[in-house]
Amino acid sequence: MSTQGTHHEDRAMDADFSTHLKAAMRRMPSAVSIITTRHPGTAQPMGLVASAVIPVTMEPPSMLVSINRSSSAHATIVTAGGFCVNLLSVDQHPLVKLFSSGELRDRRFADDIWEERCDLPGLRDATASIACKVRHSTSFGTHDLFIGEVTGIMLNDDTEPLAWVEGGLARIVAFEPGS
Repeated sequence: MSTQGTHHEDRAMDADFSTHLKAAMRRMPSAVSIITTRHPGTAQPMGLVASAVIPVTMEPPSMLVSINRSSSAHATIVTAGGFCVNLLSVDQHPLVKLFSSGELRDRRFADDIWEERCDLPGLRDATASIACKVRHSTSFGTHDLFIGEVTGIMLNDDTEPLAWVEGGLARIVAFEPGS
């Protein structure tokens, strides 16, 4: 279905607005991340898959994550005041299903693939793990936006980053312009 040239100035009158916005957003490639945290009282790790993750500034070094308030990890991020962005590698694609399904919640941290990153669960072979302390949050619609100041970084140069594009998992392939 081509919607070339379609404008949606009055979205309340346009039943296709939401469908078209979702189609447009599916075309925006993004990294696949598992956002983790740990409850300060019980020490229970929590996590969820996220694609709405962006760097904010280098001064201070900070990251933003957008978390649905209905997510099981949301309250723990609020209580703990911290989160870890674990950027997945292509080889870690099975974790997407594990962290997307509520029925599999009890198996998420069962394997020996996790280690501490600034008192947060970090994925050992992630492309990168970025630990953050929440410095600001704001609500918008169904989500809370958490801005975290970076407190720790782990990089793994021997991995291939995993991405979302067109509603599915993808590889990111670099190319030389003009070739």
